[in-house]
Amino acid sequence: MSTPLLPARRWSILTPLPLWAQLGLGIFTVSMLLCYYQLRALGHLRTAWVSAHSSRDTAALESMVCWDDVSAEARQRMRLLLAQELEHPIHTTDIRFTFDAAAQPGWRPNRFVIARLVVVYDTPERLTVSFPLGLAGLSTHQIVMLVPEK
Repeated sequence: MSTPLLPARRWSILTPLPLWAQLGLGIFTVSMLLCYYQLRALGHLRTAWVSAHSSRDTAALESMVCWDDVSAEARQRMRLLLAQELEHPIHTTDIRFTFDAAAQPGWRPNRFVIARLVVVYDTPERLTVSFPLGLAGLSTHQIVMLVPEK
């Protein structure tokens, strides 16, 4: 008596894993790719900030700010701040991840804050400014402004 041959089985590295492990591995892989993509986008923002600062391009610096729900007075103050920032050369810039906006009572960020752009200027005091960064789309980030709560 002979036994029929078993049908050919497709080979895959995921075949021995149970379904829950395959799903977990897939979710982990996709999330790591998205994190890498976000890190690259934040790096591009930092590079654009440094190049706009070194070329003294206030229009480019202003384009990196999210102006949603921002009053005219706050816009003017931020433009003045950006113009004053050009007076000092940059020593270092860094991206630091955070999920808080450090808002004061009655104020809220106009985007969800995910990181901060920390700029240290080349002055004897090492002046430091920390700009909150938020998502402006899937792959772009902007500087977040605090606006009054509605």
